[in-house]
Amino acid sequence: MTPKSKRIALAFFLAAAALLLDRLSKLWVLKSIPLYGEITPIPALKSYFSLFHSTNSGVAFGLFQGGTWLFSLISLVAVVAIALYIVRTQDDSLLMAASLGLMLGGAAGNLWDRLQYGSVVDFILVRASENLVWPTFNLADSAIVVGTGLLIYYFLRDEWARS
Repeated sequence: MTPKSKRIALAFFLAAAALLLDRLSKLWVLKSIPLYGEITPIPALKSYFSLFHSTNSGVAFGLFQGGTWLFSLISLVAVVAIALYIVRTQDDSLLMAASLGLMLGGAAGNLWDRLQYGSVVDFILVRASENLVWPTFNLADSAIVVGTGLLIYYFLRDEWARS
């Protein structure tokens, strides 16, 4: 297997895994938790973590609600652009491939929701305190954030190596 084919295989494997886990988790939420319902899978962590079924027709942090078609189009462009970049780039870094694969799978998962439901299904709720609550998110969002973090690390690592 060539380095390029390894990179492409890794990226698309991680994209498929992220998409599959995202879809399965959201299907479970849709079946098990009513909209705006909340469950606590780990009672000892109730003050900090629960599963709260909500939807988001906007973008990150619930900004710009109601832009489903515009955000669907932007997501579609992102999915196609990332997939094309994975295939066409000459960079054989497995770290870059992993980061792009996670970002691709996450973007595809949220695009799927927008096209199927008209909004993104969110369900992970994290609190630092009663008054400090992070907006709900999902596994696709997590894949995008982890992939972006890995990509930033990849570029910073190259910068550090040159200095």
